Amino acid sequence: MVSRKQIPNLVTASRLVAVPVLWLFALGGYGVIVGIGVFYAWFSDALDGLLARWLDAESAWGSQFDSVSDTLMFLSSLAWVLILRPGFVVEFALPIAIWMGLGIFNYLVAWGRFRRVPDAHLISAKLANFAGFLFVAWLLAVGSYPAWLAWLVLGICIGAAVETSVSVVALRPDRERLLTVMQRLPLWRRLRSGT
Repeated sequence: MVSRKQIPNLVTASRLVAVPVLWLFALGGYGVIVGIGVFYAWFSDALDGLLARWLDAESAWGSQFDSVSDTLMFLSSLAWVLILRPGFVVEFALPIAIWMGLGIFNYLVAWGRFRRVPDAHLISAKLANFAGFLFVAWLLAVGSYPAWLAWLVLGICIGAAVETSVSVVALRPDRERLLTVMQRLPLWRRLRSGT
């Protein structure tokens, strides 16, 4: 029997199990199926967090498990885009390289400071996750995209990576949950207190 507090982690685990299955489809050239799988990853990522809060099942382990699952799906999704839609990677090589460089930096700093993957759960990171997974799902399933939308999504992702960099370098996201790094600015505190 599964405890209700285990349900969010089971949803997260389903995303983790989907990764090798989707790899088989990606290597077979089935972009539509992989796109649907990436959409499922986005949906399950939103669902596990909601369930954890709703079922009062939030935990540090669950948060870290979610981040690890997201990271594996994220890295796989990038590889699937490279395999199935290489023209997109060539067309947007510079912003992708900037975003990836920031991401690698964030992982190295977070691991060096906290011995864990970054899981600050900033609003900007949630927005980037939302926009990025939906865009990649569309890109893999359909194959075409408006250039303005690609630039918008990459801009959101780079902005979130910059904010995560500030968080992991200057703050302690392992000890406090921030919605945005601006919460640590004196102006934000004054606005929140009404003074």
